[in-house]
Amino acid sequence: MASDSTLPSRRRILKGAAGSAGLFTLAGCVEDSGGGNGSNSGDGENGGSTDGGGDAELEFTIGGVMSPPGSGWEGAQPSGHWELERRIEEQSDGRIQVENVPEGQICGELDCPESVRNQTVEIGSASIGNSSSSFPMNDIWMIPYTFPNEISLAHTLTQAETYEEFWVPFAQEYGVIPLWYHAPAMRSIHIGVDRAESTDFTHQVPADVEGMDCRRTASQVSGIALSELGMNPVSLSWADALQGLRSGTVDGAEAAATPVCAYGGNNAEALASSIINKWTIHNDTKWANVEWLKGLSDENRSLLADVSKSVYEDLVQKNMDEIHQQRLGMYNEDPPDSSCTIEHDLEFTYLEDDQMQQWEDAIGYEDNMNLYSDIIDSAGQIGIDGEGFHEYLVETARENSVPSDHNDFTVDAWWDEYLSEM
Repeated sequence: MASDSTLPSRRRILKGAAGSAGLFTLAGCVEDSGGGNGSNSGDGENGGSTDGGGDAELEFTIGGVMSPPGSGWEGAQPSGHWELERRIEEQSDGRIQVENVPEGQICGELDCPESVRNQTVEIGSASIGNSSSSFPMNDIWMIPYTFPNEISLAHTLTQAETYEEFWVPFAQEYGVIPLWYHAPAMRSIHIGVDRAESTDFTHQVPADVEGMDCRRTASQVSGIALSELGMNPVSLSWADALQGLRSGTVDGAEAAATPVCAYGGNNAEALASSIINKWTIHNDTKWANVEWLKGLSDENRSLLADVSKSVYEDLVQKNMDEIHQQRLGMYNEDPPDSSCTIEHDLEFTYLEDDQMQQWEDAIGYEDNMNLYSDIIDSAGQIGIDGEGFHEYLVETARENSVPSDHNDFTVDAWWDEYLSEM
């Protein structure tokens, strides 16, 4: 897709797509269309606020498992899909039209990366972990305790050296690049209702989860880490996992709190508690086709870059105070009644330093790098030194320039600055 006007016939087909395949997906996201950083909000679940008054100059599609309203701009897991649509159409005066295709109708968490790569869709949503089924070296981002907190991930993703050392060679190999990301989150171990009711202790340390059947994601790191902790990793759709968590077919799940809380409590109500051990990242990513981006006019590409960057900055800036503390009720001694933890009676179990150290000792990179040697080696597929790049991730995530407050976050480097090298 090398021009700005190649999609009208396919858009007409997509508008008639049927089916709903993934409402209860673990890393999925759902969007309503509100908000922005003080700007005018969208006008409902369809996003954009102007019809452009005729045929658009550019039309493109975003695929994924999200659907209104669960992970909306005002929801527990804001994805930015519909907010990007609204801002793009508004700022282009309708010259550009965006089609969000939800609920896995065009692609889902495991196949969106390949759909973007083969140009079935211009932009597709999949977490970095789930994308590793197509791009194995992406699991290097998932190695446990590489990132100490949410803001360190956002900071590292948007550094110039990250693009130069990883995303440029990655794009040269695969022809795709991250366009923007969800608000960053950290993964926890969630305990199902049946498991909690059948035990007489609070799950806090690795010994407490030994023998558990735990729902896992597609990331190779997930299987390695859960096995090392003495759990039995189970591959299940999230819909099946929900019933399993209630009935005891599975005892728990590894995920961030954001997707758990994003679907009106359907996920949260299957859980009794969540061990906030921050063992790895949750980072849903919007993958874009490089050749399609290169084929856009300078004006349209510049607008897409500016809007995607502003959406991501806004997501990160409201990530802690608004999303985590108010909507989820995390890191908050007095969470609001509307928060996930209160509304759905989900207990967040915070750990003492010595308890957190037990998790790091068990699966963290510092003492267990041999567990992840194949993942480190896979970086060689794109011509980079995996060990050196992982050391860079660890150091960058802990450097003094990482903001102490999410509100102070700004993007240092963005994809459009490196597109000519890809």
